[in-house]
Formats: sequence, structure tokens, C-alpha cells
Amino acid sequence: MSQRPKHTSLWFLGALVTAATVGAHVRLVYPSNGAPLYWTNPTNLSLVINSDGSDDINDGSEATAIRNAISAWNNVGGSELAFVEDLSSPQRARRDWASTDSRLILFDEDNDSGYFPGMSGIVALTPITFYTNGQIIDADILFNGSNFTFTTRGQVARFDVQDVATHELGHLLGLDHSGCAGATMYPYVDSTVVLHRSLSIDDVRGARHIYPSATYGQIMGTLVRAGTSSLVRGAHIVARGTNGRLAGATLTNANGAFTLSALDGGSYTVYADALDFPVSAANLGGGQVIDTDFGSTILGTIDVTAGATASLGTCQALPDVAVSLGRVADDYPLRVIIGQSVLRLVRGSGLDSGSTITASDPSITVTPTTWFGTSVQLSIDVPNGSQLGHADLVITTGSGEVDILSGALEITPPSPTVLFVSPDEGSPGGGDFVTLSGTHFRAGARVVLGDRIYVDGAVGGCTVVDASTITLTTNLTIGGLHDVVVIDSSGVEGRMTDAFTVSATPSIATTFPTVGTSAGGTVVVLTGSNFVAGALVTIDDVVQANVTLDSPTQMTIVTAPGLVGGPYVVEVVNPGGASATTAFSYVVGPDPIVTHVSPDSGRPEGGETITLMGTGFSAETRVVFGAHAKSGVGGIAAASVQVVDASTLRVVTPASASMSETVLVRHSGTGQASILASGFQFEQEPHIPSVGGFGGCGSIDPRDSTPATPRRVLAGAGWILALFAIVLWQRSVALGRLHAPHSQASAYAALA
Repeated sequence: MSQRPKHTSLWFLGALVTAATVGAHVRLVYPSNGAPLYWTNPTNLSLVINSDGSDDINDGSEATAIRNAISAWNNVGGSELAFVEDLSSPQRARRDWASTDSRLILFDEDNDSGYFPGMSGIVALTPITFYTNGQIIDADILFNGSNFTFTTRGQVARFDVQDVATHELGHLLGLDHSGCAGATMYPYVDSTVVLHRSLSIDDVRGARHIYPSATYGQIMGTLVRAGTSSLVRGAHIVARGTNGRLAGATLTNANGAFTLSALDGGSYTVYADALDFPVSAANLGGGQVIDTDFGSTILGTIDVTAGATASLGTCQALPDVAVSLGRVADDYPLRVIIGQSVLRLVRGSGLDSGSTITASDPSITVTPTTWFGTSVQLSIDVPNGSQLGHADLVITTGSGEVDILSGALEITPPSPTVLFVSPDEGSPGGGDFVTLSGTHFRAGARVVLGDRIYVDGAVGGCTVVDASTITLTTNLTIGGLHDVVVIDSSGVEGRMTDAFTVSATPSIATTFPTVGTSAGGTVVVLTGSNFVAGALVTIDDVVQANVTLDSPTQMTIVTAPGLVGGPYVVEVVNPGGASATTAFSYVVGPDPIVTHVSPDSGRPEGGETITLMGTGFSAETRVVFGAHAKSGVGGIAAASVQVVDASTLRVVTPASASMSETVLVRHSGTGQASILASGFQFEQEPHIPSVGGFGGCGSIDPRDSTPATPRRVLAGAGWILALFAIVLWQRSVALGRLHAPHSQASAYAALA
């Protein structure tokens, strides 16, 4: 039995959803008036991927993964939604996510945002700023790099960047969580599951409904309890197509009414199910009323015409039942593979051998192999020729009780494999014709090579010749040794590690610091371009053993001991022999190093005395706030510095217009220096998230046409945090039992 990070819960915080919820999905709404959130410019939603990237990924592939997530939403047909990436260097260098003039996606490695203090359980969050009429002003996506690790290569116990980004982009668009277990907006994710990379039809209907570019049909009705005719609130209403596949879902409102929107013409079977397991009211906005005292009920079959409304009238929900399928600890969606038989475990209650379990798609064969009472092992066979999509699991007890787990199965093709790449090297300028050989390549696949994405059939993309061959011509590509990855449209992938080499000449733009102690141990950061894995670094011809490739544009060296003097030549030599040089000197004394600042926040006008603790301080030590974290350039000098001893400084803060600042200490004589990122916070306005939900939101009359300055925008905006809260689970698959959570983090919400 082992413990591992399990089932990150994407909690939407605050009293967000009211009786106005409609649509084939669940939308985020303003809690006070039920206004659904939306963008007024969906055809040109600019996004900026911060160039600093993730500390866990050194090849720039996090940006590529985020771009794949963006493509998933941009490829929704029938919606005018269009994300546009701003690639300009000044924009990509920005980290001021709280500003309303850009939509940033960034990794917060030092809790610069203030949302990830201590051992925060939040993996990523999307703050959304909006007017009280629902019009979104700004939204940004923050990954918690301070407490969690991320991957683009399927590393164990790390969160897949593309999977997380696709979900968070859904929140940015105005979508709440989905009760469909196979949806990208499903509230739980596991580090072993990447299927949220691809959108379910429920997610697609959400984008089409909020931002339509075509005319669709809809189904309306009202749900009441059988016998009493009392209204059922917050019931999960789901539509299936004639093939038994998921076609969309929504919730009933406070009047028991529902509208399944953005439907294509066709025939649908509609059913009601209680949001109790695995998705519950806790996964949706606070204040939402979710009734669960009824059982899964088929409401009827109805034909829908594009552009028309079909009505089911008043429908009656059956009484509650004891049996239920699905728990948080399950890996939803359960992947089932076309042409294969797989074993999957489903948890629940009342799971007895006298019951039967079927799939809503009758062509899929489900055979229970072992019943445990609180779990059941299933053998699931998907025939050749099946379409991609999602199917429900349905359990029927011997006494006739029924429970439906919506969209539990995701039907995927077999994972592609990459067996051979020819040629296996190329130039950074591109133009190399490359052939990939493997298996299970399908139309619509994309190839990721270095920092480039090649989409089947697109201009400058790749060509899926057949199931075993893909060809492409390389574009400009960052240097280094790269995996070659084929990603199917379903999100599953095949990868050949270190399969393609791009030779490139490194360049060095900045070196910080340029002087260090001859005893060694100075942390030196190089910025530039074309830094690659396997590069050799020397100082005065002495090989530096402690080198970390942070990214293709950053390298960190912890210096070996050296002879006093210099400047000596620092050389970075890439595999293949291309090199770049800079300079570094050694001096006798210790480096000044700041380790702690107390207090670590203060007024923007400055003038407050704070204490810096560390080592190597002297009368020549100077302090600067706000210098660039990598180059040490710029910043504002402290108003005064008093040396208490070699490990303590008393410093008077300067005035600053920024919020979070680096704290740099420098020896004025030698130039030795070190920097503490996010060492001090100038508190412009209250900004630390409070525990709980919404409160104290300002308001602006939606009809008010006064120009919206940044200050005015923030004063009249509500904030939503759609975020991950990690839950660590302990389980034994062999016994099929769910143990108590190992730990569960608190949830946070914030207000502007």
C-alpha cells in the first residue's frame, strides 16, 4: 500500500450559482443577481503565456502544452470563441497578473500572487474580474509552482500542464464545473489521467451556448417529485444521443426548470440524476441548492430541430435509491479503448453481485468480474469501429433500483507509438524533412517537437500519411535534445524520448552576479538563449559540476572554488561544440546572502524599518528593492541601511509603486550580490485571500457608460477564484476500498 497525490479537486469558491443556471453545461454567475459571466469580445480573446515558465520544466514545453490546451477550445465548431496568443517579448515578460489590461498564464514559483502561502493545497487557480451584469473584465491563470510540480512528459505524481490548462481555460471562458464524469470541467483530476486535454461534448456545448456562431435547438422541461409534485432543484439533467453517448447536461433551477441548450438536430433521451457522488454541491458555487433525495430517472425521448425548442413538459423524478456508482477516488473518466478489453474499478455503495451494470452505448460490453459491496471491478469491451466520446455506466439492482454515472467512460483509440524518427537531427532554422514511423496514427493528430506544434493538415503542420507514417518539415526550433510526441485528438499520446537533436549556438545576455567568493558556492544566473541539456560550463577552464538548466533561456551555476582574481572566462559549450562566453571574478570574502525579511510587507510610501537576516553582511552592504530577479538590474535603493552584525541588517524601506519586490544585497566594493525573490510586499490595497466565499463586492450599474479606468474597474468588480484544492488519498486497489483522506487542504476565496 502506498500514498500518492490523488484526485485534485477543482473547487469553485464563493456563492456563485443561483436559480438562473441554464444551458447544456453549468455557467459561472454573479451571486447577487444570477447574471452569467461572459466576454464581450470572444472572437479576439488575447492570452499571454509568461516566458518564465515552470521551474520543473527546462525545455520550454510548458508553453507548448498550454498552446495545445488553447487549441482544444479554439477548435470548437459552431462557436465564435477564438483565443489569440500575444507573442511579443514585452508582454511575455510581464508578471503583473492583477492588471486588467492582459490575460496572463503564469507559474507562480514564489507565491508572488499571495494565493499560495505555506503548504497551500491550491494547484492552480483562475481569478475572474467582472461587472455585476456578468461582463468579464479580466481573467488570469496561475499555476502553484511554489507547492506543486508539473510535467509535460507524464512524470509520476506531477500534474500534466495541458490537462490543467484546458480545465482552467474553461473557467476563464465562464464555465463552472460539470457533473459529467468525462468532461474537461469535471471537478477532479488525477496525475495519471490526461483525458481532460480533450473536450467532451458537454464542454463543447458550453462554448457554443455562451458564444454561438450558429443556430441550435434546445430542450426545456420542469422536474418535480413523483407523488408530491414538489420541485426538484439542482438536479443533473443529461441528454444522450441515439447511440447512447453523452450529448450535454445542465441543472434545474430553483423552480425545477431546465433548458438543455446548443443541441444539434436529432433525437435525444433525457434523464435526471442526483448530484451526490462523485460530483456534489461542494464542487459548485456556494449558495447553489442541490436536491439529492431522488433517484436516476429517464424523463423521455424527444426530437429536436435546429433552431427550435422542444418541450418535455413536467417530468416526475423517481424516489431515492440506496445504490450509487462513483466516488472521488475513481480515475474519471475511465478510459476504454476501441478494439480492446480493459479492467476498471468503480467505487460506490450497494454494489452487490445480484446487480447488473451496463453502458448507455449498447455496443459496449460491461462485465462485472468481482463485487466488493463498496466497489466493483469491470471488464469493458469496446468494438472496433466505435466512435470517440463518452458513455454512461448504469447499475440496476435485483430489486430494480437504478443509478446512472454520467459520462463515466471515455472511448479512445489505442495510444499512438513513435518507433523511429528519420533523420534524428536538424538545424534550429528548420527546413528539415522528417518522417515518423510508428503505430496508431490517426487523422487530426499533432506532433510536438521541441517548442513547435505540427497539426495534421494545417499550413506548416504535419501529414498523417497512414496509421504508421507521419511526415513534416521542421520550423524554427529551439536547440537541444527533444522528445518526439504524437498526440491524438483524444489527448492520449505516444512519445519517443530524446529522439531528435537540434544543434544551436548558445548566447549569454546577462550574468548575475559577476563576482563571487573564491570558496565557491556563489549562485550565478545566466540568461540568454539556446541553453540545452548536456551543456558543459567552465570558469577559467575549471568544469562546473553544479549546473542546472532552468529553461532554454536560463541556466543556474553554483560555483566551484576558484583562484582569487579575474575576470575569468565563463564558457558554455553545447553538445556539438557551439559555445558562448561571459566573465566572472573571484574575491576572498564571503558573499552577502539575504535569507529572511521581517516583516515582509509594508506601506507603499516606505519609511518603515525592517530586519534583513542572512550572512556575509558588512559596512559595505547595500540593499535594493525591486531589482530584476535574474539580472539584478534596476530597483530602488533602501532609504538607509544599518549593520547590526554579519547576519543582521536594519533597513528603512523606500517608496514603491509595485506590490511584490525582490530584495537584493550587494557589497559596494567587490560587487558580490545575492537576491531574494518576492522578499517584500508593498501593500497597495488589501490583497491577501480570505478563507470562505464572497463578501463585500462593490457594484457598478450595468447601464453606467462612464469610461472604465483600472481603478474604477476594480472598485466595481467581483472576483471569482476557480481553483484546484489538492486532496491526498490513500487507497488499496486490490481490496477495492477507499481509505480516509490522507490530508485535505483548506479552500480560499478572494475579493477585489
